[in-house]
Parts: sequence; structure tokens; C-alpha cells
Amino acid sequence: MEKILESFLPKRKKTFIITIVISLLLILLGIISGDIGIVGNAIILSIFLIAIPQAILTYFEYRDIKEMEIKFPVFLRDLTEATRSGLPLHKAIIHVSRIDYGALSKEVKKMANQLSWGVNIIKVLEQFERRMKASEMLSKNVRIIIETYKSGGSIDTTLDSLASTLMTLQETNNERKSSLNQYVVAMYAITYIFIGIIIGIDKLMIPIFTSTSVGSTGPIGTIVVNPCDQCLYVRNPSCIPCYVYFNICSFFHTDRTTMGCYYLALFFSMTVVQSICGGLVAGQISEGSVKAGLKHSLILLLSSFGIFFILVRIGLLGG
Repeated sequence: MEKILESFLPKRKKTFIITIVISLLLILLGIISGDIGIVGNAIILSIFLIAIPQAILTYFEYRDIKEMEIKFPVFLRDLTEATRSGLPLHKAIIHVSRIDYGALSKEVKKMANQLSWGVNIIKVLEQFERRMKASEMLSKNVRIIIETYKSGGSIDTTLDSLASTLMTLQETNNERKSSLNQYVVAMYAITYIFIGIIIGIDKLMIPIFTSTSVGSTGPIGTIVVNPCDQCLYVRNPSCIPCYVYFNICSFFHTDRTTMGCYYLALFFSMTVVQSICGGLVAGQISEGSVKAGLKHSLILLLSSFGIFFILVRIGLLGG
């Protein structure tokens, strides 16, 4: 059954279906419990349960495509040498399939197997083009090879020209990436400076609001009220954000009844958003793709979580 499912569904879609089913079961259990707080937490947990595996698989697919794009000019150069030695294109593909091209090897071997079974080379290349539709560069170059072969043009000259052009483009992209790395560092710095500002706000502003009893007039003439106080005792759909905050406080072992808990959870949520968005922007700047930023988002999330945990433990946050 597993093999049949894999043959009809890509890994990402199969994972999506599984996480959707698990998420619906979690939400259903929350509804059965009759506790709106549990329902709210189940919804939040389901969002992460669905989004995180999809983000990881999307990044892995992007990484494989990038590796294929890097190895493709090498593959074309080897094909050029094989065709110039007198081999026809289909035999040249079978010949070079023994060479390791990283992530591209799987596709080259698949083409070689099809050709060894007698499948027409045009059909094989067209299927390869469809599989590579996620990469505009690979798709366009395979289409050029197909049209050259159909028209009876000099295939070895075309392959050599494509390989030289792609290698030049890769060198240009590498230079561009190196020149933009400083902006990636800036995105990391912005996130950590943001955490530093949070520490300053927490140590300077929070004492002003906690220096008086809850509900009384504070030093600056305002009414000091914890926005989540009523949600400690009342179950209401409007309290879902507060239930999330309470769970964050529980995770950091902070008393949920204090004003410090509210601001700790609020600042932590803001940092999570900043880390995700900052990482995606860093990927777009450095590699021209939001998908490339998923790794930066993960690094920023994990490091920000670690920093918050340390700051709470030493008493700089959540007091």
C-alpha cells in the first residue's frame, strides 16, 4: 500500500494529507473535550504540524534542484565529449550515466534505463523536461536540446555551447552571492538587535506597569490591567491568543498570572515572526528565492528560542 501511495503521490503531498488528517483529529478531540482553550491550542498546534513539514520538504526539493542546476553543465560537457567521440546521443546518455552527478544522477540513470529499454529519445527528453519544470533553467535547456535534435542540427556544438553559457552564469551568480552576503549578515543582526531592544523594554518599561496593583492607576496616569487576566478564569473564543501566551509562559516556567508573562509571550511571538520573515528575506537577497530562506528562518528560530530560554533562566525576561 505504501509503494502504491508513493507512486501516485509525491512525498510532499502525501505528507500534507497525513498532517491534515492528524490535525483534524486533534481539533476533533479538542471539540469533544468542550474546552475552548484546548480547541485553540489544537488549532495552533495543527498549523505548525502542517506548515513545518511542508517548509522542510520544500527546502529539500529546492536544494536538490539547485544541486541539479550546478551539475547540469558538467553533464552536458560529458555528453559533448561522448558525442564527439562518435556515439549517438542516446548511447552517449547511457555511457555517462555511470558518472556521479549528485542529485542529477537519479534523473540521468532514469533516462539511461528508458533508452536501454528502447524508448524513443525524444520522448525520454520530454519526460525529463516535465520532471524538471520546477527549474526554469533546466527546463529551457532541455527544450533547446530536444529542438536541436529534432531539426538535425549539430548536437555536440549545441551541448558545448549550453555548457559554456551555464558555467558562465554560475560564476556570475556566485560572485553576486558573495557580494550580497553582507546583507544576509545584516538580517541576522537585525533579529538579534530586536531581542536586545526587547530586553531593554522589559527591564525599563515593565517595572512601570507592575509597580502598582493590577487595575489601579499607574505612575503615568493610566489604568494598569493585564489584558489576559480575564482569560485565566473565563473560557471564550476571544481568549485564544491568551491561551497561546499561557502555554508559552508554561514552557518557559513563568507564572501566567503576572504581567511579565504577558509581555514575555508577546515579545516571544514577535521574535518568532521576525525570525521567519527575516530568514525568508535573507534567502531572497542572497539566492533570489524565498525557498532558500527557509534554512535561515530555521537557524534564526532555533537561535532566538535558545537566547530567550537563557534570558528567562537568568532573569532578564519574564520577571
